[in-house]
Amino acid sequence: MTCLKRAVGTRVDMKADLIDRHLYRGLMRNMATQVSIVAAAQGDRRRGLTASAVCSLSDAPPTVIVCVNQTAGAHDLIIESGFFSINTLAADQEAIARVFSGGTGLQGDERFLAGDWSVGTTGSPVLTSAVCRLECRLSDYHAVASHTVFFGQVVDGMASTEANPLLYLRGAYMGIGPRVHGTDEGGPSGEGK
Repeated sequence: MTCLKRAVGTRVDMKADLIDRHLYRGLMRNMATQVSIVAAAQGDRRRGLTASAVCSLSDAPPTVIVCVNQTAGAHDLIIESGFFSINTLAADQEAIARVFSGGTGLQGDERFLAGDWSVGTTGSPVLTSAVCRLECRLSDYHAVASHTVFFGQVVDGMASTEANPLLYLRGAYMGIGPRVHGTDEGGPSGEGK
């Protein structure tokens, strides 16, 4: 029998029942996440969505992962085009997040009326005023439950060191306050400069 050791010192059988999905969603609401617009284009079709399941995977080669609901308008276009962009929103861009999350009723190309969009080097839409924008070549993808995990190798990018990112926590958008520590060394991976 394979067991995982829990932080409290008890063991959980690998065949244990999963927690209720509503409990799970309630727990996940307590994890602050950055808010990004993931966008793709092919020909005259542009699609985008608000995403919070975006993270760095590796720097050798530079790779990110993005989780996209399989019913999202951009889902199939990412696969068809083979490219996508990740545009991390600034704290003052909540309105753009709401448009791309479907909160305003705008669909498809209409969503790109919100914000200052241009065409990136890969042909993907990029938000010029984003805190960070990455252009990615789709290197792999895997369907898991209701979502697809897209793996993107970063081929271009730009960032602003002036703007603070928009975060999502407990059902609300928010910015961040001033830095607690004045150093750029280290980080979640434990790697320093």
